[in-house]
Amino acid sequence: MIKAASVGLGWWSDELAKSIQGKSKEIKIVSCYSRSKKKRIDFSKKYKTIYHDSFKAILRDPKIDAVILTTPHSLHAKHAIMALRNKKHVFVEKPMATKYLDAKKMYLIAKKYKKILSVGHNRRYSSISDYINNLNRQKKIGKILHIDSNFSASGALNYKKKFWRANRKESPGGAIAGLGIHMIDLMCFFGGQVKSVQSLVKKYAVKVNMDDTTSALFEFSKNCTGNLTTIFACPYTTTFNLFGTNMNIFSDVDKNKIKIVNKNGKVKKINLKNKNTLFLELQEFAENCKNKKKYKIKNSEAAHNVKVMEAIVKSSKINKKIFLS
Repeated sequence: MIKAASVGLGWWSDELAKSIQGKSKEIKIVSCYSRSKKKRIDFSKKYKTIYHDSFKAILRDPKIDAVILTTPHSLHAKHAIMALRNKKHVFVEKPMATKYLDAKKMYLIAKKYKKILSVGHNRRYSSISDYINNLNRQKKIGKILHIDSNFSASGALNYKKKFWRANRKESPGGAIAGLGIHMIDLMCFFGGQVKSVQSLVKKYAVKVNMDDTTSALFEFSKNCTGNLTTIFACPYTTTFNLFGTNMNIFSDVDKNKIKIVNKNGKVKKINLKNKNTLFLELQEFAENCKNKKKYKIKNSEAAHNVKVMEAIVKSSKINKKIFLS
């Protein structure tokens, strides 16, 4: 059993804890830390853990095998590197970091200290991702020509000035770090690495100092194109559509619904089984820590997602296409 500490207590640490605590035979949260003592006490009572009074105290504790990081995006690299250097395995919520060079440093340090570093791109564990991947492996889609995705939500309309996400440092490119990077990960899984980006990043509706409407056009290494839309000021949307020479696939990732239009015009609609993607990713992280199973998302892939996020912001800022090396 991997004994983990949850660090950075808020909405998402709660979601992760709910998904595994008392349900997994591979991993258990045994401690927690937040700068807020009230959050430490509340979390420890809810999930029957102890709590530590500092992050350094967690890192010094030999009974802690791993840390689950849900701290602000810009602190992911700093906190992950500290934990890895103290011989802890690390599960860090996406985005891996806010800068590609930091993300690359993270996985090089994990390799140096022979510790597991895993990034929480949970939609890769979704029924939609698995179903499309099976079709692709069976060569039923044909040549993939274009991928269109949209992950949007209204959350930023309610952001207050002092909320940690409500600025361009923590939310570069608007909703990319919070939402859109999930779709970047899926798009790259099927299309290969992004070769070029042309984007528009705008602020139209939110009241805080961040953007809310982002659109990006990609060219992928597997010779297909893609379009990402991610908006932080409209109703919830998680669409992932793929266009191939044999079929078009229209899906709602979080609703587990898929529609396939074959080249003969035949339409097939399917409702897939809902999967607890948070349980699955943390379970696989723990299995990886014990050398039982490889984690689905490679660190190089998670770092590339960060590189794409940076390129989207840069492309809009200079109004030019960005080519990724």
